[in-house]
Amino acid sequence: MRSLIVSNAITLDGFFAGVGGDPLVLNLDAGFDAHNLDLMRGASTVLLGRASFELFSSFWPMVADAPEDASNPALSAVNREFSRRYGEIQKVVVSDGYVVPVENPWHETTRVVSGADLAATLESEKAGDGGDIVVFASAVLWNGLLADGLVDRLDLVVGPDAIGAGVPAFRAPARLRPLGAAPIPGSTNVLLQYAPAE
Repeated sequence: MRSLIVSNAITLDGFFAGVGGDPLVLNLDAGFDAHNLDLMRGASTVLLGRASFELFSSFWPMVADAPEDASNPALSAVNREFSRRYGEIQKVVVSDGYVVPVENPWHETTRVVSGADLAATLESEKAGDGGDIVVFASAVLWNGLLADGLVDRLDLVVGPDAIGAGVPAFRAPARLRPLGAAPIPGSTNVLLQYAPAE
């Protein structure tokens, strides 16, 4: 049975993004990147909302073959490996009516499922062989999955900053049980892992 794992960075006061949806308020450091690469290495599928897919597919493909640049953390060896893996892995985009443009570099490795078909798709995916199903970003999507009992593990990478206002990570009450908590080596972030409460 494959697990569905959500990985998101949040602020100390629980925001997924700043005012207006600005993700740059998050502490997306090398520790966060390394955690996501570990998840990607154990995954066979990435599940995304349309907006996250469009954002990621406009950035990650160009990172894979870029030379490593110590002055640019986005071009680290970790991120270049993450980018290569992202290009190869199966991606499922949840959207009613979206069509992946042919010119999108991930066109061949992406399929779109409607919201109405998502539960059946996940049931089939989870019962199949392979690695985990991972959700990066896509807060509207994973909040819905959490409410429907479809998330197996929630990884929250919590940064050290409180911003006071922004887009909250949780859109509705949720009952969770802790699986672990630890500082991320070489980072000011802390990894909190949860599963849905029994």
